[in-house]
Amino acid sequence: MQLNTRQSIENLDGILHRRKHLLIVSLIGLLSFAPTVTLQYYPNYRRWKSASPCAWLERGGIFNMPQYYNIPGPFVQRRQACLGLTKCPLAWLPPQDTQALTFKLIGIDDMRDYEFQAHFCTPVYGNYHRYCTNEEGEIAYELRQTGTWLTLDRVNCRCLGVADVERYGYSKGVLPDDKVFRGNYIQMTCAKRPKCTLDEYCYVETPSSDGYIYGGRVPCICPKEHYCPIYFIRDKRIPQTNDHGRVVSYGLRCKRRMY
Repeated sequence: MQLNTRQSIENLDGILHRRKHLLIVSLIGLLSFAPTVTLQYYPNYRRWKSASPCAWLERGGIFNMPQYYNIPGPFVQRRQACLGLTKCPLAWLPPQDTQALTFKLIGIDDMRDYEFQAHFCTPVYGNYHRYCTNEEGEIAYELRQTGTWLTLDRVNCRCLGVADVERYGYSKGVLPDDKVFRGNYIQMTCAKRPKCTLDEYCYVETPSSDGYIYGGRVPCICPKEHYCPIYFIRDKRIPQTNDHGRVVSYGLRCKRRMY
């Protein structure tokens, strides 16, 4: 019994190492950012101090496979201790809980198999936060990514369900031939995301008048067995031109999963 458990843990460690390695390699370019950057999609009336999660939880994917993960409940990673007698919740919470944000991400081939929760020592919503309308394009909250760490940078409205990616913002402008994905601001929405067809773009970047790209949007989610390759963006930007031959946007298409 102990041997089987040890083998399961070793298998899980190997898979987790592979996933984290892919993310770390893909996100090396995110380590430098300008904290003073304000994204244009938000009004300037409310900024607040970034909040760091006290715990990070994942479920789905290999965490639903007993041969790799035989521990009851989700995968839990403690991030920091809460002050005083406050305890960080370590069990999976309902999406409407005020101390948790529940969301899905995109970017690597098995990412959509997983659901994520960030837990906080105190409620992330205040009395002034309205409920999200779930309208297309509405931003519920913004996460900031530094390496493989996520912090909560802004809350616009209270999301009662599982949020999804609406936009990415870049701290610094990038050129179309940049080989690394630079998205370190993630804007989340509660609106239901449509499914992409294989002819549609799963990620669209619009260059600014200076020729640089400062972010991109996620118009749809790739269908099952496919993924949007934002973390493998090298040489994948497809230029779209207007009638005068001027590039107006760059798009990425869904790719078939490797496993």
